[in-house]
Amino acid sequence: MTSVDTSPLVDEAERERVARTGLGETLFVEAGAGTGKTHELVRRVVNLVVETGVPLSAVAAITFTEAAAAELRDRIREAFEKSLADHLCEPDREACERALADIDQAAIGTLHGFCLRILSEHALAVELPPRVEILDEVSSQLAFEERWTRFVDGIYDDPASEALVLRAWALGVEIDAQSKLKASLKDVASIFEDSWDRLDGLVATAPTGLAPVDLEPVVRAMRALREVKATNTNPKDLLLDRCAEVETMVDEVLAEADPLRQLRLLRSGEARWRSSGLGGRLNWPDVVTARAAVNAVGLAAKEVHEGVANDVLRQLSIRLAHFTRDAAEQRRAAGRLDFHDLLVLARRLLRNSPDARTTLHGRYQRLLLDEFQDTDPIQIEVAVLIAAAVEGGDVDRSWQEIAPLPGRLFFVGDPKQSIYRFRRADIKLFLGARAHFAANGPVLLRQNFRTVEPVLEWVNHAFGRLMTEHPDRQAAYQPLSAHRSASPHADHRVVLLGGAATGSAGEIRSQEAAAVARTVRSVGDDPQSWKVFDRGADDWRDPKWSDVTILLPTRTSLRQLEDALDHQRVPYRVATGSLVFDTQEVREALDAMQAIDDPGDELALVSALRSPLYACSDVDLLTYHQAGGRWDLGPRAAGVPTDHPVARALEHLQSLAALRWWNEPSALLDRLLRERDAFALAFGSRRPREVWRRLRFIVDQARAFEESGGGGLRAFLRWADLQRTEGTRVHEPLLAELDDDAVNILTIHGAKGLEFPITVLSGATTQATTGRRGPQVIWGGSVPEVKLSRQTTDNFNRLADIEAEMDVDERLRLLYVACTRARDHLVVSTFHKPRTKPRPGSFGDSYGEWLTNASIGAADTLWRRLPEAEESDTEVPEEAATPAAAGAATAGPAPLLQDRDEWLARREAMLEPQRRPRFVSATTIAGDAGASPRAAAEADPLEVAEVTDDAQHNDTAGAADAARREIPWRRGRAGSAIGRAVHAVLQMVGDPADDGRIGELASQQAHVEAVPDAVDTIAALARSALRSPSVVAAHAAERCWREVYVAAPLGDRAIEGYIDLLYETPDGLVLVDYKTDAIAGEAEVDAKVERYRLQAAAYAVALEASTGLVVAEAKLVFCTRTGAIERQVPDLPGGKAQVRELVA
Repeated sequence: MTSVDTSPLVDEAERERVARTGLGETLFVEAGAGTGKTHELVRRVVNLVVETGVPLSAVAAITFTEAAAAELRDRIREAFEKSLADHLCEPDREACERALADIDQAAIGTLHGFCLRILSEHALAVELPPRVEILDEVSSQLAFEERWTRFVDGIYDDPASEALVLRAWALGVEIDAQSKLKASLKDVASIFEDSWDRLDGLVATAPTGLAPVDLEPVVRAMRALREVKATNTNPKDLLLDRCAEVETMVDEVLAEADPLRQLRLLRSGEARWRSSGLGGRLNWPDVVTARAAVNAVGLAAKEVHEGVANDVLRQLSIRLAHFTRDAAEQRRAAGRLDFHDLLVLARRLLRNSPDARTTLHGRYQRLLLDEFQDTDPIQIEVAVLIAAAVEGGDVDRSWQEIAPLPGRLFFVGDPKQSIYRFRRADIKLFLGARAHFAANGPVLLRQNFRTVEPVLEWVNHAFGRLMTEHPDRQAAYQPLSAHRSASPHADHRVVLLGGAATGSAGEIRSQEAAAVARTVRSVGDDPQSWKVFDRGADDWRDPKWSDVTILLPTRTSLRQLEDALDHQRVPYRVATGSLVFDTQEVREALDAMQAIDDPGDELALVSALRSPLYACSDVDLLTYHQAGGRWDLGPRAAGVPTDHPVARALEHLQSLAALRWWNEPSALLDRLLRERDAFALAFGSRRPREVWRRLRFIVDQARAFEESGGGGLRAFLRWADLQRTEGTRVHEPLLAELDDDAVNILTIHGAKGLEFPITVLSGATTQATTGRRGPQVIWGGSVPEVKLSRQTTDNFNRLADIEAEMDVDERLRLLYVACTRARDHLVVSTFHKPRTKPRPGSFGDSYGEWLTNASIGAADTLWRRLPEAEESDTEVPEEAATPAAAGAATAGPAPLLQDRDEWLARREAMLEPQRRPRFVSATTIAGDAGASPRAAAEADPLEVAEVTDDAQHNDTAGAADAARREIPWRRGRAGSAIGRAVHAVLQMVGDPADDGRIGELASQQAHVEAVPDAVDTIAALARSALRSPSVVAAHAAERCWREVYVAAPLGDRAIEGYIDLLYETPDGLVLVDYKTDAIAGEAEVDAKVERYRLQAAAYAVALEASTGLVVAEAKLVFCTRTGAIERQVPDLPGGKAQVRELVA
């Protein structure tokens, strides 16, 4: 029973124009979703060959994806074969046969493939080597990581960039983030990499020095504030207190000599320098003016801050642009191109080589551009340059100024489906091209062959309200006409779920997921109500799980959805966008590979042993360790039985480790998974097919890595770790197991171009009007505008408002794409949190609110709600298990604990030793000597880098103290900036007589530590240390060491630390520790010696344990400008005993 309407098509004339009557015209076709544009495109190609005599080899058909290109080629082949079977006349038959002979070599493919084709034919014209290699995604990422490392090293090593790096640090701008959660310049570099052709403006600018920080706007605002402050008549007024607070903070900023500290203090005060509506009207001649004067100080600080941020980001962008453009030129010279390189070089070829352009113009007589709304803007330039006759002087003209010959160009696309702005797709370009090539309006295809009438009518109603035309941003909505009728046995009205909901965002997402899961469950429980059309049988049938697809705008609600589907016992698979490298089974396989590659990686080894691949329990690991086993792949310890589970597992890992030199990563990984029965183990998972797919996927990724020339096992593991740490989203293959009947979950982007019998739109709680987060680059002029770590270039905010509007319009189009995937049934979630103050003229802030408001006024014949199912916390039961036979043994209840207090006491006794840190620094022991032994032992050694050498060298309190934290370079280890600088100088000076280097090193470290005015102090303190008796004796000794790291076990713990200077005498070792504390007198020296006695004793304990030598003496050298004060640590044996007692 067909569902097709047999009435004439509403756009029959337009289709004939596309396929037959308009073959000699330049056409711009706007084809709505499901209107059969590919069918018409194929008809046009066949008729161009058969009716106009254009050879297929002279036709270029360019589409968006490899899959679409393969489908287009197959359909063109089938069309020619069908034409041959229709008994054509001899000339037409010959044309079809010639086309079939040419089809495998025809230019039917993606834009990148077409550009590669023309570059390969004219390589010398763009200075490409004869052989060109295209880097896949894996190779490109590896190459970028290698280049980025060189860039970071270069900018840190370049003395000319030191001021820039320090000022970036003061602004909170990360050059190379240490955490995947932190944005950094690397993110901007990645964006530049994808659009390096837009960097001309930056590349034309040479890097310069930074402008000095100009605080004049703050000074002027502060002067005006003081004048207004003097007019106050009530000393108890709160605004007067705010004026005094601002005045104090600004004075602190202006008194600071260090520009970096000034900047950080300015940033900390900027947001606080506001009137906040304070002030009584009777206490001021004009309270509004008084408040404005306070606000003006904050605005002035913001002006200064933004000026500095613009300067820093501009200079970083210039360096980044040169780095990016140089890399592109290096790829061109080496013939190893990224996908984007292909487009840029193809355009360069056509712009710069008249000979090549003439040849291509003669070869490609027709260019057909499919999915034009989603392709790169360079495509239209390439197409127009080929389609137009070659004329002198048009090299620098824009595509709008170049006239292609009639009939040479054909565009087809749908502006309502333009959803790839993040891939450089530009709807403004689409609308501009439509206006240019179709001044009288485009050819409209409106007859929809995909969706049944009730669903399509609801789509027309909803998006007719939502999509309003905006110049350069949004096309007017063109309603579609249904060609399919509904089944008489099912209700095809759109199902709306939810609406306004209460609770937190997470709670609403859970409510939505539960409603979606119950609806999907009803498909299985009541299939008669969800009939789907089977095209093969040409009849309606009951649905299968695989007929249902859930679409999500983002992955935010995926976890709740998976839990809800599990709760309802609905089988499902996540088909796209899965973070494959972060799934458990892939992590476990990679841990085993890491243990194979690096026998010293104990963590990876133990993780692999505990995984299901080797299934060693904690008890197995404990008994192995107690038997003397080691955590490596060396020979088995004598005390470990050969049949021990851990020993057997290590033996297998050893066998694979022996093969790693001769086997590629994919072969080794495949062998690991096969020999450890990884695919059989997947049956222990709730969804074994998902595990199989992921395991096969990681092996395929290893093969792709090898084919890209990525390197051996270690390089592959580094690349895989990169995918995990950076959260790289890798799309899993869409192919499911042949017998896998499960609901599909896709992102809307992943569903583009597909269709589904039952489509469920979830994730409606996603905020649709929220601006983009993280680093951003806006290409709005001659140079890009950048946002990084809340800092922006000067024009960013102006352009960001336009970008935000464009983003909202694109999200509307994303909803349209989702809803038009449905064939037979559409379920739409409208869950959302209602707004307390709706904006006039707005449809809302979330997808759910948009869809709720868009459905207002829709006829009852277009939508419905399902009967409310009773919510239950009880999972849908699985089939009952077969009861045990009578008399069968059953497990009894576990014995009750007779004495819970006794059990808790035993548990506490077991946990108590584990709470103590295993490593204790010497400085922690010294710092906590006055505390109880347990408090000292429990102090976190990672939080105390060094006992601070403070007093006169300490930072000022308050905001200044916060502004001094986190300095980017750290060569010394002392607590204060001057202390760090002195330690660094002493670390690098090898000879006390080398006085000439001290001044140079002191200057260098003073600038590194952002205390340039302290150069003389740092040099004087370093010279005093070098002239002390112990340091002179050390450098005269036969063996002397500077900056010695020492660590040694002490019981079940370890002591660690750095010794500034160590030398050997006939009596034993002598250790020397530098101190830069300010000393007021002899009494204070004695107190300091007592304070540091246990630190030196801890060093001595660690040295004796690790070297077996005796530490004869420990010396403390207090550095002062007038000369060093040296003291021997008293009672060193007693101190060592005390350290052992504290640590034990």
